[in-house]
Amino acid sequence: MVLEATQQEVPTILQEILEKKKTHKIRQNKRLVPLNMPNLGQIFVIAEIKRASPSAGEIGEILEPSALAESYLQGGAGAISVLCESDYFHGDLEDLKAVKCAHSSACVLRKDFITEVAQIKESYDFGADMVLLIAAVFMGKNNANGGFARLLELYNASKTWNLMPLIEVHNVLELEFIAPLNAPLIGINSRNLHTFSIDKIRAYNLLDCIKSKTPKSKVIFESSLNCSFDGFVVGNLGFDGILCGSYLVQSQNPKQALITLKSAMQKGRNSTNVFYKNTFKLLDSTLGFIKICGITNAKDALMCAETLQELKQEGVEKVGALGFILEPKSPRFVESLEEILNALKDYPSVLKIAVIKDDVAQMQRALALYQNGYIDALQLHSVRSLSFGGVDLREADFSYYAVVNVESKKDLENESLRDLPSPFVLLDSKSALGGGSGECINIGVLESLQMQYLCIAGGVGVENIDALKHIGAKMLDINSSIEKCAGKKDKDKLQALKLKLKSYL
Repeated sequence: MVLEATQQEVPTILQEILEKKKTHKIRQNKRLVPLNMPNLGQIFVIAEIKRASPSAGEIGEILEPSALAESYLQGGAGAISVLCESDYFHGDLEDLKAVKCAHSSACVLRKDFITEVAQIKESYDFGADMVLLIAAVFMGKNNANGGFARLLELYNASKTWNLMPLIEVHNVLELEFIAPLNAPLIGINSRNLHTFSIDKIRAYNLLDCIKSKTPKSKVIFESSLNCSFDGFVVGNLGFDGILCGSYLVQSQNPKQALITLKSAMQKGRNSTNVFYKNTFKLLDSTLGFIKICGITNAKDALMCAETLQELKQEGVEKVGALGFILEPKSPRFVESLEEILNALKDYPSVLKIAVIKDDVAQMQRALALYQNGYIDALQLHSVRSLSFGGVDLREADFSYYAVVNVESKKDLENESLRDLPSPFVLLDSKSALGGGSGECINIGVLESLQMQYLCIAGGVGVENIDALKHIGAKMLDINSSIEKCAGKKDKDKLQALKLKLKSYL
């Protein structure tokens, strides 16, 4: 059964765009260029020509779309996306025509808000090889754009004109809506077209849903790709390709930016690391992501691993994480980590995290452990800029997440952290060492942040878990509240913690 009535009416920005589109007439042109189908057998990169958007405003001046397309093609783009919507994105079909005429052997996508069959023929006439069909446009009770029947009509019309349709979805409802199409190419857009807000983790988690429902479909990730590290994450999760616009348009060297982005995605695909795939699911799960930090010996490691194992959630491969601190000044510093990790070989479902400060030696040690498969990710403590441990985080090719010390809301408004590419950010209280004080962040401050994925460390324990879960905590990093003394875990406190956490399952 197609779920047309379960999605709310098309609201806000998307509705405004669609209303404007109704005032535009179908334009005439004669196609004089060949059709070129996309090669979906390798990493499929769609590079976008995009002047503006409702969320970002003016993105970049593009005087010659064909010249930008040339840079993209030299950088390894498998297709060129041309935004043709004029009112909100300042694009035009003439841009598409110019690109295709200049690069007749290229595959060109018409990126637009298509609702009428005549627009499919129009796309063909102006030189498109692909068209974008957005599921959200056709969903909603009493949908004015024809519902699934219209989407199917457009899909079939695309095939009639030998155009490859890219079907775009944003959530599970839309995926179920488009499932009868068995589309060969599906795009997951991390930007909500109703509000234009971004939710990468929701988009990441949708990949497995698509692979289970339509396993033959190729899936690309759209929007919010802002650096090569984003490409690494997307590739590591198993996406078949990407659609990237603003980042490339704003780059001073789009060709090199695309080469680097594509290379990073390939590195992600080649990696066997499963940290992100599992952690994103945990962040969206019933209990959330539980990490027990400050492990200093094999006995405590095994005791905590067993506790996490007993909290296993349905549908999630990994159960949680243990953290090992590599900062020598910490009372929970671990010198012989390999010995502890070897003791955990019987617990492959437990993630292992190296916790480091902004120090080159610590970064090098952690990366060696990561590259040799001892740990699953790096927790970067007290991040203050885009550079950490001698590494530009925008160019990282390893799994990590950042910790930011928070006392008030302004601590997250630091301009140097504005473009921090960490997929999620763990918030810790402030202390002399940057963490590990056992002090809680003020609940009122946490609540005021209104973060999509609230991840909390610092003073997390049985007595305040209810309050933290009540304000939406998705990750709890637990340390001193279950200790006898610094670096030594307490069996009874751990048992009490387990019982409290089980109440949320």
